[in-house]
Amino acid sequence: MKKALSLLLSAVLVLSAASVAAFAADSFSLEKAYDSDGCYSEDVGESGNGDITVSGSFAIDGTLAVSIPDRVAPGSTFYIPLFEDPTDNVGGVVYEDITNTDYFKFKLDKDTNSKLISSITVVTDKRLAGSARTSYLKVVLNDMTDTDEMKTDGTITFKAKADLSSYSGKSSKPASYVDDSTDTWESGDTVTIDYTFWVSNEKATNDDNPDVGDRVYMDPDANDTNTLIWGDDRAALKFDADDDASKFYARLSTSNMSDVYAEYGDPVDADLWFYNFVGSPTVPATSKATLTLGIPWDDDDDYTPDPESCYIYTLDSDGYLTDVTASFTYSEDDQEIPGWSIRTRQLGTYIVSDTELDVYASDDGDIEDVEDDATADSTVSDGKDIPNTGSSDMVNVAVLAAVLSLSAAGAVAFRKAAK
Repeated sequence: MKKALSLLLSAVLVLSAASVAAFAADSFSLEKAYDSDGCYSEDVGESGNGDITVSGSFAIDGTLAVSIPDRVAPGSTFYIPLFEDPTDNVGGVVYEDITNTDYFKFKLDKDTNSKLISSITVVTDKRLAGSARTSYLKVVLNDMTDTDEMKTDGTITFKAKADLSSYSGKSSKPASYVDDSTDTWESGDTVTIDYTFWVSNEKATNDDNPDVGDRVYMDPDANDTNTLIWGDDRAALKFDADDDASKFYARLSTSNMSDVYAEYGDPVDADLWFYNFVGSPTVPATSKATLTLGIPWDDDDDYTPDPESCYIYTLDSDGYLTDVTASFTYSEDDQEIPGWSIRTRQLGTYIVSDTELDVYASDDGDIEDVEDDATADSTVSDGKDIPNTGSSDMVNVAVLAAVLSLSAAGAVAFRKAAK
């Protein structure tokens, strides 16, 4: 009985979730851009409502003009519908034939600011916002750190591979085919799409509170003290601007950097928290700005280290860390938010660790001089001394190093399991 009741409850929850999802879905429109969940894309349009402008015709010898005049966010991915029902036709040409690569060749020509476009492809048989399964342009934009709006445009061409009548003797025929006299398209006929997108990061101003990860730029108030706080007190910046303060890219990413964890965190079983100010912007301050790295954990988390015992490191462009703990001052109420503060003109990538990291190993493979003749011939690539065994037998040294490595790995695994 309990099992049956459990199954019934699970079914009700699934149906309830499905109903909520269906209720939340946006209605289909040819003048909207969508995200992968079928909702209007929040990255498209000034208010994030997915608005696009469409004119012209998606037809043989026709041109469909698609533009996003308000704003589209860099680094975004969105879908633009080409038609509502793939079985409909225009001038006797069925829509689904045009996007079928068996019959038409797809070509993308990027023009102005082409580097903003990562890719534009055609996705067929996709269902978004309750539409029939139809075809979309999948647009993927690259990131940018510019503070000005950038225009990018280009042309997409669908070009017929052969006369429609030439498919008469083939077992698989286009949906547009009627008989061998059908001539609604000929080899080389084209359907064209002209696209124009205006790409820009979102503007943030004094006292704004962008979310972590938001692609924003800061436009400071002239001759005033400016404050910007990211997320739920994850970081804060305070500075005085002059009468000609320039805008700067102000995106904060807190994503884990797996390579840093593997190189520095895992060997000492450290917990790491990341503050990456993308692009390392310079703050247009009359004097040094105050950057505060906020407490990255919640008070009710299972593990909360002592903030005054933490270590802080900067990450350079080559992936090396530098201990800058002494340059930061911890305070709970002296700054805009509780955390570790530093006076600086340039924002970078910072890492807070609950454990001291080994950042002093040689990075260039140079061998440090040693006085003991027994180890003078030993060579290592990481700058760490190999324990002196008292023997010149390199086989014994290699065996001992392997044993020590396995022991260290086992200790790290034990600590992680116990934590």
